[in-house]
Formats: sequence, structure tokens, C-alpha cells
Amino acid sequence: MNGYTEDLDSLLESLDYEAFEEAAPARRTLVRTPTRQSSFMPRQTTTPASQTQVQSAARNLDSKIETLSTAVQALENRTNILSTGQDRQVALVRREVADRQKSTDAIRADLQQTKMLAVLLPLLTQESIAATDDSGNSVRVLTQSSNQLGILLPLLLLMPGYGGGDSKGGFMGGGDSTMMLLLLFVLLGRK
Repeated sequence: MNGYTEDLDSLLESLDYEAFEEAAPARRTLVRTPTRQSSFMPRQTTTPASQTQVQSAARNLDSKIETLSTAVQALENRTNILSTGQDRQVALVRREVADRQKSTDAIRADLQQTKMLAVLLPLLTQESIAATDDSGNSVRVLTQSSNQLGILLPLLLLMPGYGGGDSKGGFMGGGDSTMMLLLLFVLLGRK
């Protein structure tokens, strides 16, 4: 390999992972496996194998089988640990998604309430105009605003396509914003 890989490996090994326990690479021991050397040993004689030789070969094979069994069990345990960890992560992610969805729904409800209040505010505002009383004195009188445009423009907030209104329904359940805009101008034209 090149020197870069060795430098990177030595740098990663020199890092102190204790402060970040979850980020620390797991120090796993290698799974012990039997040697790859064949259990068969050719014999020089053509005589049948003795009982001792057969028992020795069987013990050799039994030890290799036991080593493989232990290795399979170790791998199964590691797989179960990883599966459990992943299940925890999935549960955390699902909980996070549900919490964010609740938060998003609450924000949408607050925004809708703010839009409704913005529509009502011009209807509640009053303006002061000059008037004369019965004796001819000049007085200031509070009255509703005569600015129809100021009253009706907030309705655009509720119309789809103009103020982020719901494109399915919007103001008065209609989905055709052109008709609503035309109705707005007709109402503004009336005095």
C-alpha cells in the first residue's frame, strides 16, 4: 500500500475516543477459526488404520468442528448486538419524526390562527375623523375605517396561491383563486 493509508491508520489509532464513546470504533477480537491445513494425512502403508489413528483423526475433526461452532456463535452474538442497536436507532428516528411532525402541525396551526387574526384586525381598527356636533363645534370621532382595500386585502392571505392558503380549499372552500380575485375587485368597485 501507499504511505498515505499507513499514515491515516496511525492517525486514527492515535485519536482519543474516550470523550466520544459512541463514536469509538469497537475493538473486536478476531473470530478464531481452525487452520486451513487438511485433516487428511496420507499414510505410507496400505494396512488398515488402527483404532488409535481413527480416534486421533476424529478428535482432530471434533476440535475443528468445535472451533467453527464457537466462531458461528460469536458471529451470531455480534449480529444480534448490531440488530438490537439498529432497532434502537430506528425507534429513535421514528420518535424524532413523530416529534417533528407534531411540531410542524403546531406551527401550521399557529400560522393559520395568525392569518385569521390578520384578516380580523382591519375590521376591528378604527380611524379618527373630524366632525361637527349639533352646536357646530369641531370634534374628533372614532369610526370604522372606510378603506375597503385595507379591509379586503388581508383576505388574500386566505386565498390559495396568494398568501399560502390551502390550495385544496382556501377561503370560502373555493379552489379557483381567479374567481375570488374578481369578486374582490367587484366588491371594491361598489361604494
